[in-house]
Amino acid sequence: MSNIEVFYYGRDAIACLGVLVGLGGAVFLFIRKKTLPGILAMIGFIFLGIEPLLDLLLWRILGNTTSPNWDTMNITYACATGPSLFLGILLIVMAFILGFREPKLPPPPSESPADLPPAA
Repeated sequence: MSNIEVFYYGRDAIACLGVLVGLGGAVFLFIRKKTLPGILAMIGFIFLGIEPLLDLLLWRILGNTTSPNWDTMNITYACATGPSLFLGILLIVMAFILGFREPKLPPPPSESPADLPPAA
């Protein structure tokens, strides 16, 4: 293994660790009874996890076969990771916006004339 491969494996490991931490944050949102932001964050971090897993699968495992088809692997990697990264980031931003939004309070009950004290 050359020195440059160590950095690629390290990058993938850090990306996978970030995804696991993000999934933990999504579970924390579920515990706090914020289900919609939790679902969006969980799906978003799963989308972000596609890139390092596909990188590991295509370039590290399938790239070491006897005759890899580099064109097909390039197209597959680009077509899968581009939209997944975009959608993952979009869903996580939506989860943050919905998670930090203040809940709308119902209007206070209106007082009817019968509930008011008599005028002095």
